[in-house]
Amino acid sequence: MEIWFIFAGLSLLTVVALIWGARRMGSTLGTDSASAQMAIYKDQLTEIEADLARGLLAPQEADAHRAEVARRLLAVNAEGGLPSGRARSWLLLLPVLLVPLIAFAIYARTGAPSLPDLPQAERMANAERTGDLEAMIYKVEQHLQANPDDAAGWEVILPSYNAMARYDDAARAMRQIIRLKGGSAEQYADLAEILVFSGNGLVPADGMAAARDALKLDPKNSKARYYEALGLSQDNQHAAALAAFENLLADAPADAPWRAAVEKQIANLKNPKAVQPGPSQQQVQDAAGMNAGDQEAMIRSMVDGLAAKLEADPNNLDGWLRLIRARVVLKEPDAAQAALEKARGTFEKDQGALSELGALAQELGLK
Repeated sequence: MEIWFIFAGLSLLTVVALIWGARRMGSTLGTDSASAQMAIYKDQLTEIEADLARGLLAPQEADAHRAEVARRLLAVNAEGGLPSGRARSWLLLLPVLLVPLIAFAIYARTGAPSLPDLPQAERMANAERTGDLEAMIYKVEQHLQANPDDAAGWEVILPSYNAMARYDDAARAMRQIIRLKGGSAEQYADLAEILVFSGNGLVPADGMAAARDALKLDPKNSKARYYEALGLSQDNQHAAALAAFENLLADAPADAPWRAAVEKQIANLKNPKAVQPGPSQQQVQDAAGMNAGDQEAMIRSMVDGLAAKLEADPNNLDGWLRLIRARVVLKEPDAAQAALEKARGTFEKDQGALSELGALAQELGLK
């Protein structure tokens, strides 16, 4: 509860300071206003005397004008401009009073004023009991910072990093496990997979190296074989990649969950230029040279039609690839990036699809 007293005290001091400043400003504004009015009325008296001297006013008219101006001068002098100053100061005070009220209303609606204070030490101490995953990870990280050679600690934190998609941290943890335990084929294959996840489907150089380190220990490791073949495909070594995927498929059990991904990679390598539904890159480029009306009719009918089909049936990877490319050719990078993100979300568990999307993103300069 002490924090509430601190906040209240700070708010009160701020409001008092702003009120004092606003009243000073209002008083100054009021005084300036009165002085300006008195100067105007004095000028009017001078003009009345000048008009009387030139014969523009009769003496009775001049007396009447003098009396009216004098009455106004006395009124301004007696009041000192205070009503105007008060009005202006209260206009300045209004937002000062509203800010803390609005802030409290927002916090009361979206915050949690009823919750007790939770010091960091208490949160760390109760992390396991409360299931506070972030606190538990923090505790393990602090332990590993002080004890970097604790292999068990790295093994404990690795699944959490993977679950939270912290793939760079997961790769660091796996490298530490390999360093401390010598490294098995499965561990090297897992490192390759983590690095591919970190690259959004692309096989980086260290991912290919990890896959090959796994194959040195176990030439039949299916995960390492898949990522090595995928890396060859992305490196445009299509013949070698096709042979690697076909050999992997030949050794795959009938119920292997990754058979479909391997079969798709083989199909793409055998027929990379197969005609797919939706606009081709050449069609979009041709349309770009038309006049505005024809271009609108042709491009939008194809691209928007394809986008609508993908909304209804998002599991069409080839359609997503064509839509993304078409958006880039049409100079719509934001739409292309949005389509890429939707496709990645749709195929988040299909590493083959993510690899193709990653390769296309790299080619087109998307993230």
